[in-house]
Amino acid sequence: MNIAKKIMSWVIPVFLIAALLVTMNIFKRTETLTPVEQKKIEQYTAVEK
Repeated sequence: MNIAKKIMSWVIPVFLIAALLVTMNIFKRTETLTPVEQKKIEQYTAVEK
C-alpha cells in the first residue's frame, strides 16, 4: 500500500503536467487566413459599416 502511494505521488503530477503541456500545444497551433478569406471578411465588414 505504501509503495502504491509513493508511485501515485509521482505519476499523478507528471500526468497533470503532461496533459497541461499537450493542451497548451494544441491551442498554440493557429492558422493564418488565406487571401481569399481575408477579402471575404473585409467585404463583410465593409457592408456592415
